[in-house]
Amino acid sequence: MALVVGTFMVRLAPGLALLALLELPLGITTHRIQTARKQSLQQSMLEASARTASGVQESVAAIETIRIFSAEEEEEKQHSWNLAKELRLKEQIELELAFFTLVHRMLQLAIRVLVLFRSHQLLRDGYITPGVLVTFLLYQDRVGSHVQVIPWNPHVFPSIHASLHPSVTPFLLLRCCSTASINS
Repeated sequence: MALVVGTFMVRLAPGLALLALLELPLGITTHRIQTARKQSLQQSMLEASARTASGVQESVAAIETIRIFSAEEEEEKQHSWNLAKELRLKEQIELELAFFTLVHRMLQLAIRVLVLFRSHQLLRDGYITPGVLVTFLLYQDRVGSHVQVIPWNPHVFPSIHASLHPSVTPFLLLRCCSTASINS
């Protein structure tokens, strides 16, 4: 569907279509960078959680030894440090999500402003009519919504779902299998 609408956009105003479709490679690039950062931070978060959990298990298992040597304060400091590291990682994940959301929206807005500016010039010079401009802008909205849906649809683009954390995969499989059994 996006390909058909994109073809209509190119036929209406080729220069505007190229300018509007510039959003695609920029969006894909920012999405890939965001995904790589998110995966590395999630891996760090899993390691920090495992470190905290193992520290708690070791402390509970050796509680008598810790009491004998009066090392409660050291254990408490170590546990506090592990929890603080987890909290910092969570905050960093949230900050990076907000940053990439901001970058994505700024790119969309910048492309829209450029398209509107260029379309105003073309309209003023008589290369396009107001009807063509309105049709083009409606097509641009439709292409944008189709392209945003594609990466998250497991039937269209399954490699993204394969790169998810393994704990999420069973839920995706359950959802996929349950819809498949209902449809058959």
